[in-house]
Amino acid sequence: MRANQAFPSKYLKSADVKERPHIAVISHLTRETVGKGEDAEEKYVLHFEGDAKPMVLNRTNWETLEDAFGGSDDWPAHKVKIRCVRTQFQGKSTDGIRLEAIVPKPALKDDLVEDEIPDFGKKEVA
Repeated sequence: MRANQAFPSKYLKSADVKERPHIAVISHLTRETVGKGEDAEEKYVLHFEGDAKPMVLNRTNWETLEDAFGGSDDWPAHKVKIRCVRTQFQGKSTDGIRLEAIVPKPALKDDLVEDEIPDFGKKEVA
C-alpha cells in the first residue's frame, strides 16, 4: 500500500499521477479554504468532470491554462493532461503536479479550390 492510499486526501496530489498521467475535462473553478488551523489559506481549486479529485492550483498551472484557454471563465469543458514532474519547492527537489493543455488541432480548410493550390511540378502548355 502507498502513503496516498493509506492517507487519502480531498485534493489531487503528485502521488496520484506519479505512475501515469491522467486526462481530465475541466468542470469549474472555486476558491476554497485549504489546510487546517493556522495553516489554512484561501486558494483556487480546479474541479474536473467525473470522479477525479479537485486540484489546488498554483501560479504555474494557472498560467498554463490561461495561455491555452484564456481567462478562467473559459476553462470549463477543456481537456488537460495531469502529470507528475520533479520541481523545486523551498529549495528542495520534490514531486509536483503540472497541467498540459490539450488543444484540438485546427480543422483543415475545406473550401480550397484546386486552382488555388499552385502545382510547381506542372509546365503550362500554350
